[in-house]
Amino acid sequence: GRSLREHFPHGRGMAGSSVHRHGRLLCRGAPLSFLDGEWVRQDSDVKSSPRFAHSDDPKLHLTSDGAAWRVTRGAGSGEVIAEAASTALHPGTVEVGSWKVFDRGKELPKSAELEMLCDGPNTEEQPFLMEELGRDFFLRVHLTRKVVWFVCPATGDIYHSAAKPGGEGGRSKPGKRYCHLCNKC
Repeated sequence: GRSLREHFPHGRGMAGSSVHRHGRLLCRGAPLSFLDGEWVRQDSDVKSSPRFAHSDDPKLHLTSDGAAWRVTRGAGSGEVIAEAASTALHPGTVEVGSWKVFDRGKELPKSAELEMLCDGPNTEEQPFLMEELGRDFFLRVHLTRKVVWFVCPATGDIYHSAAKPGGEGGRSKPGKRYCHLCNKC
């Protein structure tokens, strides 16, 4: 893979220096439309579960306690608006269909359509950081034909996730995938 140093020779944008660069966390398909849209990461601690706030309503918070992801109105233990029982390390790696959405405490139908996903350029020149995708992305998200360009957090090298070389984007070598358990590609 190519090194991020080739793109940022002075260290700006190096792996580990940021948790947000090209990727955006989006919510879509929520039965309460105000949940849809972009969620902005509120911290830079890559060791713990990330915390997010809605870009249009910063009073909406998205956090995890390690057993579930929750959207609350207000910080801390505010009103729960959505919840997914999951040990995922990132809301983008929570399985689609796991979310329950509540309106004044009552679960709404069609909650299963809600999904959180990382959106961005997804190119060799603008790869995702694993913190944008979720460090457990390759363990939890089932890629079929989609190729993901990413920065290995262990080395700063840029890889694609395709099993074979060739195809769009000039992939000359087979791809790799990051393992958050081993901390390597």
